Amino acid sequence: MKRILLIGIGGVYNYGCEAIVRGTIKILRSKWPNCEIVYATPRLEDDRKRLADCELTLVHRGYNRYSAKNIVRKILSCVGIQWQPCLEDLSLLKNIDAVYSIGGDIFTLRSDGSYNASLAKFGEIAERKNIPYTLWCASVGPFTKNPEAEKFFKRHLSRISHIVAREHETINYLSNLGISSNVNFHPDPAFYVASKIETKVKSVRPVIGINLSPLSVKYAGIARNDAITDQVNSIVKLIINCNADVILLPHVICNFNENDDDLRYLLEIKNRMPVSISKNIQVIDSDPGFVGLKNTISQCDIVMSVRMHCAISAITLFVPTIFVTYSKKSIGMANLIYENSKWVVSVNDFNSENLYLLVQDMINNKKIVSDQIRNSVQRILSINKSVN
Repeated sequence: MKRILLIGIGGVYNYGCEAIVRGTIKILRSKWPNCEIVYATPRLEDDRKRLADCELTLVHRGYNRYSAKNIVRKILSCVGIQWQPCLEDLSLLKNIDAVYSIGGDIFTLRSDGSYNASLAKFGEIAERKNIPYTLWCASVGPFTKNPEAEKFFKRHLSRISHIVAREHETINYLSNLGISSNVNFHPDPAFYVASKIETKVKSVRPVIGINLSPLSVKYAGIARNDAITDQVNSIVKLIINCNADVILLPHVICNFNENDDDLRYLLEIKNRMPVSISKNIQVIDSDPGFVGLKNTISQCDIVMSVRMHCAISAITLFVPTIFVTYSKKSIGMANLIYENSKWVVSVNDFNSENLYLLVQDMINNKKIVSDQIRNSVQRILSINKSVN
């Protein structure tokens, strides 16, 4: 029986990561019905509860911070030498036939321009053991702001068995790096999750679903307080100008890192709203998971999302969606769906006049946009799957 290891994400508290795991299970089982899928996670008990309905073997993913390699790495970093060994547990490769690196955008620069090579080196070790390694449904780069990172990943990505990209910005970027022979396209696994949910009958007032995150603010280089002030003002204007109700949609609920926790961030936005507006805005704070939140998204007339998998959740319901971007990955996904960047706005411009005009335009042309999305999703899902 084929045993496949999924590794790369930090846990399914991020609903996008939950969607990646659920969708990947569905895709892999469509090709290998009897395969055993092993998912390595640092949050074993939490993820076991969230994924209890999945046929999946969960194992602990972690590293010993007091290992010789990590101690040497820390000492070298103190004197300005950056050494990045593989810190993954190599015993995870025992009796594994294939490794899939999941996570969507693991192979990109951090907000400070640095990068992590540990998982990539784990993949190279797998390849040396004749275990095929696939970078699965990912967005990659760009690394242009860090030449050392670009050099490392160019060498690494040219050597691994397979790269499966979820949007064409990544394919074009890799092609510019001279990497194409091992690259294919496949829709993001989230396209295959809870596909039977249908959009609900809407209320008289337009309902705007909004996802915002503290992580996007960090990457955009905006002070958190300034960003929230601007976003509160913008949402108030949208409610008044569009005569709309707003649902705030957290897509990551992270109790151990405030800078990655949508819920705390959106609650702060809600709490700063003027009393006169409070009846027109709600926050989903029940931690419903990817599928549960998708049910709420089905009640929205339009969605504006920073988190790409929240946007994909709306897109698969054919709900008109504005991509609020802070990285190339969302631009690539917007171009995949709309074949242009009309429905894209930078997180830096969330309080701009252009945003209000864009939202009003989308509300006025909701059916046209929804039909375009439907055609694009059908086209995307008809593309042959690249699962090796």
